[in-house]
Amino acid sequence: MTKWSSRTYKQNQKDIEAGIISPFKTEGGRVQKLNIQDDSGALITIDSEHASVHNGEAFHVHSYADLAINHVLDLTMQIPDTSERVHWRWAIETESETNWWVYEDAVIVNPLSGTFTPLNCDRNSSKTADVILKYEDQANLAAANADTNISGATTISSGISGAGKDSGDALSGAGIILKQGAIYCLRAEAASAGYINFYMFWVGEEH
Repeated sequence: MTKWSSRTYKQNQKDIEAGIISPFKTEGGRVQKLNIQDDSGALITIDSEHASVHNGEAFHVHSYADLAINHVLDLTMQIPDTSERVHWRWAIETESETNWWVYEDAVIVNPLSGTFTPLNCDRNSSKTADVILKYEDQANLAAANADTNISGATTISSGISGAGKDSGDALSGAGIILKQGAIYCLRAEAASAGYINFYMFWVGEEH
């Protein structure tokens, strides 16, 4: 492997300034300085999600519930109606068989009893989330529907985690760009009693 010397790095900088090598440009045409490691000349990059963490624009909630058989855990997210897009990812782990759904455009009949305060992934940042995140352990589906009406909602995804007394997990993969001003519901129904861990992460909104 060829080791780049500091002289090679400096020569590259001169070539950029002379126009021999084109500097990196953003989509808007703005020239962006390259971050290059001094000793190796390697280009230093991070993905956009990681950049959002560093900019204080990423938030998460990580918690659990102990569900009795047929109980329903509802998590609702009220998305601010702004021009900022919210990119959401979620994951659940279940001790036993659990049915789950993600609904878009649910209607809040009665606000759920619990409130989560999302944490900024940059613990040095003072930015706070505008997303309103509520939760409640409901006795059954009828009780859940009485508080969060999903009859006219769009089912974004659904599935079963685990089988019988066996554990399982489910996750959103690459994530979803959420609709502005919409209410989302992540719902889990315990087909068999057990714990459920849930993780929610999003970027793209703060104040």
